[in-house]
Amino acid sequence: MFSAHRFKRSRRWLRQLAAAVAVGLVGGGVLSLAGDFGATQWVLNGVERRALAHHSTLADRWGLRLLYTALRLGGRVAYPQAAALLTHYCEGQGDTLRFDARPLLRHPEVRQALRLHKPGITFRHQQSAGPFYVVRRTDWALYYAFDLLYIKQKANSIVFYDKYFFQPLARRSYTQYHFGRVHCRLNDGLIHVAYPQAKPFVVYGKVPVAHPVALARN
Repeated sequence: MFSAHRFKRSRRWLRQLAAAVAVGLVGGGVLSLAGDFGATQWVLNGVERRALAHHSTLADRWGLRLLYTALRLGGRVAYPQAAALLTHYCEGQGDTLRFDARPLLRHPEVRQALRLHKPGITFRHQQSAGPFYVVRRTDWALYYAFDLLYIKQKANSIVFYDKYFFQPLARRSYTQYHFGRVHCRLNDGLIHVAYPQAKPFVVYGKVPVAHPVALARN
C-alpha cells in the first residue's frame, strides 16, 4: 500500500529533481533566451535555504554542479580569466596561480590607480572601498575574476595579487550573474555545497617595467 508518508517523500523528491533540472537548464543556457520570470531565483533561494539549514539534497548538489560547470565552460569564451580561476578553486589544489598581468597595464582605470599609488583596485562600482581605487563602471570580466586586486609597485616591476576565495554560506555574500535574459544572485557559499574540496589560493601576476612611475603617467 502506498502510504501518505511515502507520497510526501516522493513529492518532495520530485520538487528537488525539478529544482536541479531548472538550475541545470539555466546553466546550460536553455532558459536564458526567453527569460524565466523569476523562476531561477526562486529555485536558488530554495537551494540556499536548505543549505543554510544543513539540509542540502543530492539534487541540490547536482544542480549546483551543473550550474558551476556551465559557468566555467561558458566563461572560457566570455570571461576566460574568471573561468580559469573558478576552475582552479573548484579543483581544490590551493596552489598559487600565476596569470599574465600585462593586459591590465592597458586598462585606463588600472593606470589611474597606479598614477594615484593606490594599494589596490576594485572592479565593482560602489560608493567607496577604503583606500582602494573604485572603477567608475563595473568591469564584469575583471569583477568576476578578481573583484578586488591588490597592487604593489616596485622599482622595476608591478605586482598584482589577491587571495581568491568564496565567502562562507552564512555570510550571505552574493554575486550577481547574467545568463542572457535571466538575472539572478547567487550566495557565494553555495560553491562549497557543490565542491566541498574547494580551497582558497593566491593569484599572482608580475609585470617587469623599466619605470613604473613613468608608465602610470602615460
